[in-house]
Amino acid sequence: MKNEQPKAGRPGETSQWPRWEGPAESRPSGYLQGETNIFATEPGQEKQAGKGPLGYQRADDLVEQDVKEQLTQDAFLDPTNITVTVQDGVVSLGGYVAQLADKERAEACALSVEGAQSCQNNLRLAPERH
Repeated sequence: MKNEQPKAGRPGETSQWPRWEGPAESRPSGYLQGETNIFATEPGQEKQAGKGPLGYQRADDLVEQDVKEQLTQDAFLDPTNITVTVQDGVVSLGGYVAQLADKERAEACALSVEGAQSCQNNLRLAPERH
């Protein structure tokens, strides 16, 4: 390992040396998932995860569940007054948020989900409580 040279990639990626080669559950928090296939043997090989067969569309209930999970996992967003529905891949957000930035953040969460075609953001700013 002394003579091993760093591999190409962004700092902290697993595709860059030193990379984590142990089990995922014991990976130190500073290591990020690499974007390149470190096991590629030929140029042009890349990860294919997330690609579906021709004509494949994720079921609306799976997209809805993932959007709700994304909203739940966002550390800076309070989703307790947000409703989520999905029809034909179109995510509809309803309810109230505290500030405009939360509305934009919720939409970004929804669009980050695989299978979400678009987002109809009907979120409104909650009336101030005195």
